[in-house]
Amino acid sequence: MTDYSSDYPETDPTGRILRPPAGPGLMLSGRYRLEALLASTGGIMTWRATDSVLSRPVLMHLLPPDDPRMGWVLDASRRAATITDARFLRVLDALEATGQEPWSFVVSEFAVGDSLQVMLANGPLTGEQAGYIVDQMASALAPLHARGLFHLRINPSAVIITVNGNVKIVGFLIDAALRPKPGEDQLSWAEQESIDCYDLGRLLYSLTTARWPVPPDEPQGSHWGLLPAPLRLDRSGGAGGEQLWASPHEVNPAIAPSLSTVTMAALRPQLGLVGPGLHTANDVADSLEGMSDVVDAEESLEALMRANHKIGTPSATPVQTEWMSMHSNPADATQPMPRVEDELPGPTGDLDAPTEVVPVRSWPAPAGGDRPATSSQPPVHPSPVAAPPRLKPEKATTAALGRKVIVVLTVFVLLALLVLQLRGCGGGTDQDAPTTDAASVEPAAIASVFDFDPTADGGDNNENSSDAGYAADGDTSTVWHTLTYLNNPAFGGLKPGAGIVYDLGEAVPVGSVRLLLDNEPNALQLMVPIENDASAASPPMNTVSEWQVIASDSAAGGEVTLTPDQPVTTRWVMVYFTSLPSVGGNQYRSGIAETYINQ
Repeated sequence: MTDYSSDYPETDPTGRILRPPAGPGLMLSGRYRLEALLASTGGIMTWRATDSVLSRPVLMHLLPPDDPRMGWVLDASRRAATITDARFLRVLDALEATGQEPWSFVVSEFAVGDSLQVMLANGPLTGEQAGYIVDQMASALAPLHARGLFHLRINPSAVIITVNGNVKIVGFLIDAALRPKPGEDQLSWAEQESIDCYDLGRLLYSLTTARWPVPPDEPQGSHWGLLPAPLRLDRSGGAGGEQLWASPHEVNPAIAPSLSTVTMAALRPQLGLVGPGLHTANDVADSLEGMSDVVDAEESLEALMRANHKIGTPSATPVQTEWMSMHSNPADATQPMPRVEDELPGPTGDLDAPTEVVPVRSWPAPAGGDRPATSSQPPVHPSPVAAPPRLKPEKATTAALGRKVIVVLTVFVLLALLVLQLRGCGGGTDQDAPTTDAASVEPAAIASVFDFDPTADGGDNNENSSDAGYAADGDTSTVWHTLTYLNNPAFGGLKPGAGIVYDLGEAVPVGSVRLLLDNEPNALQLMVPIENDASAASPPMNTVSEWQVIASDSAAGGEVTLTPDQPVTTRWVMVYFTSLPSVGGNQYRSGIAETYINQ
């Protein structure tokens, strides 16, 4: 790893600062560690990197500090970072090289799945799948077009289908800034919208036919690994006709004529052809609405992804796919990107930036089990697990709803009468009833332990997940640590906190939790689920707002006991940190060495 010591930056004999070469281990901005070069083209290097603050993989585009495009890239990054629609891949960070920072860069998140280019290498999609994908894209783009924001680089490499069948749009604003075209900055609002609408039509054509509609005045070669669409009119007669290419229905009879009509209508305006046309993303979305069943399309895409990646079959290698935004010329992209079994490209390979699967959480082994042996090999992540099947809502008739209401009210009245009768028969016994306090509660065994770091709260479902079992393994020499955070003890200001969840196996009274902590002072809370259902297969893991505090300590030392006012019967208990102690150098971290419940 490159170390910025007191002798950095290095200079040549003339006093000119020498920029360190980009290589594995180089740390940029004190946060991003380069791991592997994925592509290098047009003066842009694309690296897989690790965000050391949040311990997650990221994608980085690197440019030299004097690159004239960086001003445009920074402006595009700022605008792209305001987009909150989950159908777009997020821009996470951007920085222009100044002072001792050797490289300008843009940081983006990874997508989980395959690009459409990879999927089309196996042939066209179904009409329902194609219509759903383009409908999702058009619906996502329409409100941004209303703000004057346009993609301008829509193609099969700019869309990822996740392992759960969802659509992710890649490189919004950023791709156009990284690879500008002459005169593009002078285009009017309407002209830019027309380009995006035309590209949606070309994408829809390619998804239904596995062919790319190349205008007759351009060389009829492969684009994005797809053969050119068959021309319907010759070059001299094309300008005056209604279409230049055979319709999707003519190329692929399985495609509905109505979907063919929408496709050709999206292509006409940009080429100046006569006939019905779609001029905006809203027009495309409205025309596709109702042509595809959303649930069926998502399920079929999910099933396709499961088959492609053999999800459910144990594998020592995480799924990794690649997208094609590194190509400035689509004609260069004639081959689909390699899968994980293919070799990584060399440092000068004209390849694309990748997308990579984020490891899926697995429940830790019971706390009493053996700990995994220490290994010098990097951790192996499991293959992704698809989401459970989506259920279509069932329609209920008014009569059925009425009968259900009557049954519920009848049961309620009977229960109320039974409670009143029991109270009348047992009068005066409350004074003699035994009370339960913390001292009388039996020690509770811990069945399993796992970390709590939900994405809805700003986390990434990985607060040192692999070490969570150390918090209750009976060995005080092993410690589960939080990640290390910079500048702010409240988790760097990134999220409200993180914690450890204990599964007690069944609902038992909890009167106290004693902790041996790795550092001090800590602000922490003892919590139980608001919906405290012991029969649930798992605790609530979406957000900390699904839990309630039953005890807390704002300055807990190395050993602390958290005791609620009254014992609480629960299966799930969480110790939640909200502020961490300093470990020096403006860094903050803590951890749990051992946990004892009711002891």
